[in-house]
Amino acid sequence: MNEPILEVENLTVQFRTKTKMFQPARELEKWKRVLDKISFSINQGETFGIVGETGSGKTTLAKTLVGIYKPKNCKIKINGKQIDFRRKEDVLFLRRNIGIVFQDPVGSLNPRLTVSDIIAEGLPDQGKLTREERQKKIKSASKLVELPESKLESYPPELSGGEKQRVSLARTLAGGKKILVLDEPTSSLDVSIQAQILNLLRDLKKELSISYIFITHDLNVVKYMCDRVSVLYYGQVLEEGSTSGIFERPKHPYTDDLVKANFSFTSSNLSSNIHESGEPSREGCIYKNSCVKRYDECENAPPTFGRAGDSVKCWLYKDEEKKS
Repeated sequence: MNEPILEVENLTVQFRTKTKMFQPARELEKWKRVLDKISFSINQGETFGIVGETGSGKTTLAKTLVGIYKPKNCKIKINGKQIDFRRKEDVLFLRRNIGIVFQDPVGSLNPRLTVSDIIAEGLPDQGKLTREERQKKIKSASKLVELPESKLESYPPELSGGEKQRVSLARTLAGGKKILVLDEPTSSLDVSIQAQILNLLRDLKKELSISYIFITHDLNVVKYMCDRVSVLYYGQVLEEGSTSGIFERPKHPYTDDLVKANFSFTSSNLSSNIHESGEPSREGCIYKNSCVKRYDECENAPPTFGRAGDSVKCWLYKDEEKKS
């Protein structure tokens, strides 16, 4: 895992928001920054985890990486090729190389199509294939995800939750994608089915040497699946490092709180006293309103200290930066 297959630098995404009623249209619109200068890289065959609470920007990041949203002033490279989101051919190149599997398999599958037709949606230039070639690729993709051929003529309402997620995965794999963005792929499944899908994903990574961007709210899934982890908080990366480093030696106070609490970011768990004051700060350090280690320096926004792949955005580490 030495060659970067994907490089993201200073990815910023913002949306127009309307704030006041009965005002001229141009006064209604303001910009909300959902992702703020996100940078990371992924190597061939690596699983890169992105963890964060609801509202941290995880799904926005996922959709940006497949060209649904357009970022601002950033560099994204796939196998060394820089993507210009203003160019249709570049966006198509992005989508040929990066696929996405969403959290809700029900919403992502057309209930009026058979499983075979749904998987075929992932085939590039399927119109140029003969019927035999098309069926061969469909069966190959279904075999990869351990979906019985007997299910190919079924419709999504006839499938279990796990089977639906296997169909979503098969559709993505059918196109020969090099990178898969997995946006909470198991959170809607029963625990026993979750384990099956996670083990399947690990087997596929070994077999196909594909790379994953694994977006989740579940720290236990991160520990099981990921090689490296990025901790996202309201659009900012507060820490990035190896999975073992993040869990055994967390640097940022936010990461430390999460690991000690060992909880998932679900609504039922947000009553934890760690996050009672969890509104992000609009000035200085974004986490200072909740941080037990806050001090005077935190009134200013911290830079990112450390090197690529092992970094933290916290003033507590400014002296370590000077020493290095």
